[in-house]
Amino acid sequence: MSMWTHIRGTVEVSVPGRTQAEIDYILQTVLNHLPRVTGSEGDMEIHINRHEGTSTSSSCDEYEMNTNNLTDIHGYKNQRRGWLCMQDRYTLTVYANLRDRMIKQTVREFEKWLCRLSKRLCVESVLVRISPDWGKSVIINSDGFENPYHKMYEEPSWANDNHEPAWWEHLVWQRWKDTPLPLTHVVKYYDDPEADKEYEKKFEKRR
Repeated sequence: MSMWTHIRGTVEVSVPGRTQAEIDYILQTVLNHLPRVTGSEGDMEIHINRHEGTSTSSSCDEYEMNTNNLTDIHGYKNQRRGWLCMQDRYTLTVYANLRDRMIKQTVREFEKWLCRLSKRLCVESVLVRISPDWGKSVIINSDGFENPYHKMYEEPSWANDNHEPAWWEHLVWQRWKDTPLPLTHVVKYYDDPEADKEYEKKFEKRR
C-alpha cells in the first residue's frame, strides 16, 4: 500500500517589474526555477492568481516617457495613452497529492521550495497544510512584515548597501547610467561615444 502526503494552501507574493508584462514574466521565470516538491506520480502544482485591480500606477512608461504624449522622442506615435497601471500582487495556490512520500520528506522539500521563493520574491503571507494519510498535519501559517519568509527577500542591487544583485535582475534590461534607456537604445539612437565603447566590449569578449 502506498504512502501519500497532501499539500493544500496559498502563498501571497509581490513581484518586481516596470510593466505588467515584465512582472508576469519575472514571476513565471522564478517559479520555473524553484526546487521540485516531488511524488512518484507527479509533483506539487502551483496555480497563479493575479489580484484584481491596480497596486501601482504611473504617468510614465518603463522608458520614463509621459504616457499622455502623442509621440515619443523619435517621433513615433505613443500607443500607450493614459496611466500605466499594474498589479504586482499574486496568490499562489499550491496543491499536491504526492505518492510514496513520508511527511518529513515532503515538509523538507516544501520548506526548500518556500525559502528559495522567499529569497527571490517578497512573500507577504503563507497558509499551507501538509498532511499524511494518517497522523498529524504540519501547518505553516505566517503573515505580515515580521514573518520569517518576508525577511528572507533579497533586495535588488540599487536598494542594498553592497549592491549585490538579486536573482531576478538578469531578467530585466539595465538603465545606461543616468538615463531611463537601455544601453542598446542609447547606442542606436544617440551619439554617445562612451555608450558605444561599452557596447563594443561585449563583442570583443567573444573574439
